[in-house]
Amino acid sequence: MSNIKINDKEIPFVSPALLVSALFLILFLIVLFLYQRGLIALPETISKAINSILLVSITMFVVTVFSRLTKKYVYKFFEEPEEQIFYSKIYSWSLFAIGMLVILNHFGVSLANITLFIGLMATGLAFAIRDVLIMIFAWMILLRKKPFRIGDYIKIGEDEGKVQHIGTFYVLLDKTHELPEDFIRVPNRIFLEKSVNNLGKNNFYERIKFRLRSMPNIETNSLLNLQNQLKNIIERHDHLGVFVDIVDEKLILMVEYVVDFDRRQAKRSLVVEKVLQEFSDIIVFPNV
Repeated sequence: MSNIKINDKEIPFVSPALLVSALFLILFLIVLFLYQRGLIALPETISKAINSILLVSITMFVVTVFSRLTKKYVYKFFEEPEEQIFYSKIYSWSLFAIGMLVILNHFGVSLANITLFIGLMATGLAFAIRDVLIMIFAWMILLRKKPFRIGDYIKIGEDEGKVQHIGTFYVLLDKTHELPEDFIRVPNRIFLEKSVNNLGKNNFYERIKFRLRSMPNIETNSLLNLQNQLKNIIERHDHLGVFVDIVDEKLILMVEYVVDFDRRQAKRSLVVEKVLQEFSDIIVFPNV
């Protein structure tokens, strides 16, 4: 929720919605004050409706302001971002639940009736908003089980990027660090349906396969020559490997290395170029 800005300075805890709510409360309070002083005449039903609206509005307004003022202290109890998100949401939901209980109690709804009402609502809503409940359930799993964390690079299906935020309904992935607006919203339920490949925070393990029509020339040490050339491209040499393998009865040239995630595309292009220069005569090119 964005805050109000004055002269490019953000006013903490004050959002447009909160400001509009405060203005409406002041308007209703003025009307009620004038009615009680006898300055204006209102039907009894309207005055009762105004009292009820004020009760609901003031309760929710106080809960909202109190939540925004105290949520930062909940964050301080936890160091990990995932814990901060999870418990701050639970804290906010608990405050609003208490506010609703106060309102219902004022209107004469007993605790037994509230419990029965919540049970009936939960049963009915479970079918009506099944997808919403699944996404909230997935959100809780992502924050508690931590298959990945904020700042990790992940790949799920065709989507890939850096985890910027784990929201109640969506996980925000940043595809390109240089373009902040280039992001993907992945629904939480997708993480229950597909496997997630956690690529880590910085280093990315890359494996490139090239199909060969014959074995490289051992006498010319072509594999060793290629590996030495790749050392000039890849900074980390401890995981750099060039070897020939048989996969599904096909002769394959494997190139493995570890690279910084943000530079993986540029490095991959350079590696492919070096491989083609060294083995262009025996590489099987796909049909285009």
